[in-house]
Amino acid sequence: MVRDADQAVTALAAPRMAGAVAVDLAADVRWEGRTPEFLRVSLLVPDDQDVVTVPTGTPVGTALELMRQHDFDQLPVMTVHGHVVGVFTYRSFSQGVRHVRAQDDPLMTPVEDLVEDLTFVRAADEMSSVLGYIEVDRAILVGDEDRLLAVVTAADVNAFLWRRTRPFVLLQDIELAVRDLMRSSCTDEDLANAVSSALPATDSERAARLEDLTLAQLFTVLLHGSSFGRFFRTRFGNNRNLVRTTLEPVREIRNKVFHFRDELSAEDLQCLLNAASWLRRKVLIRGGAR
Repeated sequence: MVRDADQAVTALAAPRMAGAVAVDLAADVRWEGRTPEFLRVSLLVPDDQDVVTVPTGTPVGTALELMRQHDFDQLPVMTVHGHVVGVFTYRSFSQGVRHVRAQDDPLMTPVEDLVEDLTFVRAADEMSSVLGYIEVDRAILVGDEDRLLAVVTAADVNAFLWRRTRPFVLLQDIELAVRDLMRSSCTDEDLANAVSSALPATDSERAARLEDLTLAQLFTVLLHGSSFGRFFRTRFGNNRNLVRTTLEPVREIRNKVFHFRDELSAEDLQCLLNAASWLRRKVLIRGGAR
């Protein structure tokens, strides 16, 4: 298992059988330590990754079955001394199997006869410097031929980017939906009056548009006094308390996300998902975008 924390684990690979290599990736990064943390290749490695390998001499059929079981697209092939000789992939198999003699069973071919070379990178390398390799080969190897630390795939890159950007996408959807529903609740004049009555004069004078309001100010206008009952309940529903309990937690989560205070918890993410889903239903009821 390869982790960003300081957890060194004993390597699990055994001679002549599939194994999992586990190395302290964080130690490698500390030793290299030349790039900011948010740019490191090490951040692309899943926390729970086990690097499964096969030894030289493994039949191709066994390697294919192992890949099927683990839903892998590649398997590093290693000597009994832990030296990487290549990577067996579906691509290397499809390209090399045509060279197997007609009288031979391709599934019994030693796996090292049908491997390809993937690029080795360092754990501390910048992500931007390795994305081209991943685009071409769908994977890279972290470490070197004598010390394999991890395998990073295109799916790992996608997962990392989605994990990092998802809160921002959800917060955008939430804020845009609230603005859209508020605008459709009343006339421009009524909306301007609602802003003026809910906010101090200096704030309301500066806020010529809803886009000029902070999220906290937006929620204040939405839930303020008679404005909710006169205008906004037609889009958000009659239950002001439900609106408050659904949307109010979003403010603190937004501050946490945009000011990089803490890691977003699973509960925080679920709160954003719930708010976004609730607002989407309100927009659909109004007859807006799907």
